[in-house]
Amino acid sequence: MANRAKQKGTSFETLIRTYLNDNGFPVAHRTVLKGGGDTGDINGIRNKVNRQVALQCKNQKAFSLSQWLNDTVEQAVNLKGALPALVVKRPGKGEKAVGDSYAVLRLSDLVELLKEAGYS
Repeated sequence: MANRAKQKGTSFETLIRTYLNDNGFPVAHRTVLKGGGDTGDINGIRNKVNRQVALQCKNQKAFSLSQWLNDTVEQAVNLKGALPALVVKRPGKGEKAVGDSYAVLRLSDLVELLKEAGYS
């Protein structure tokens, strides 16, 4: 019998990938597990200067944001300095509300994004 937690994670990753594909990121894709060289759950998102995003997805009842974000930062390093971003399923929200998921990043990464986007 398959691992229920793994199935839940795979399902959420697929939902996020589909959401990204449908919202302007057509090459966003789920990654292959690489053990210590993991680059996140979803790759394929790049900005105009070719900086990538290492997206980590979590669908768990108990939140461990600090550890998850630390892991996401590590995975971004493995993707040659990509922007680390964590997507966490919002409790009580189903598949139709995938856009209501939480997006978590470090403040320093948010500031970089805002500057790159021309905010002041």
